[in-house]
Amino acid sequence: QEGMMPTVFIIDSNYPKDHYLDRSDGAAAQKILSTLNIKADIRLALDREYFRKAVNRALKRKCDVLHISCHGDNEGIGLCSDDPDSSQPMGFSWDEMAGLFQGHDHSPKALVMSACCGAASGIGKAFEKVEKRPKIIIGSTDERYIYDYVAAWALLYRSFKKSGITRDAAQKVLQEICAVVHENFRYLRWDDERSHYRTYPGTGAQYEVSKVEV
Repeated sequence: QEGMMPTVFIIDSNYPKDHYLDRSDGAAAQKILSTLNIKADIRLALDREYFRKAVNRALKRKCDVLHISCHGDNEGIGLCSDDPDSSQPMGFSWDEMAGLFQGHDHSPKALVMSACCGAASGIGKAFEKVEKRPKIIIGSTDERYIYDYVAAWALLYRSFKKSGITRDAAQKVLQEICAVVHENFRYLRWDDERSHYRTYPGTGAQYEVSKVEV
């Protein structure tokens, strides 16, 4: 349905040096959404307390899409207040992050993880253990550069606006993202019958890029 307007809430918790060097994905995502005439609320979450408050605000506002921009690895996410050179645990483990979604009446239709390993197996396993979860989780399974995320989200949000936040729309745009940006982008879709997340694209998928006349 052309012209659909998903509501998007962005939480940005990148490291201070990312903001200083103007390479924060949160601000870039907001600009993409503005270009598409989609209004997005954005909050800068500097530490665990304010990240938790930002998630609460997003869920209370019943956003369609929660877009989280931060650093991450296979164990969880890092926050602005973390020291990337420290041996201390990062901001939230995947289990802790899934816990932030509990106790609310609403869960977003889609969780966009603009973080390294944001769609790796850990996040899906964490949400499988709890009651409240997003229907779709989108991100990468490895470490990506900011320009990869910016390119991916431009395609993603254009698709969400044009076709809605549906399984078919997500599968189609993930094919485009994997073909144009990088093959390690994935989306996890909750399967009610099997009570777990199904991964798309699966391993061994191949994509063709259509020729565009300019």
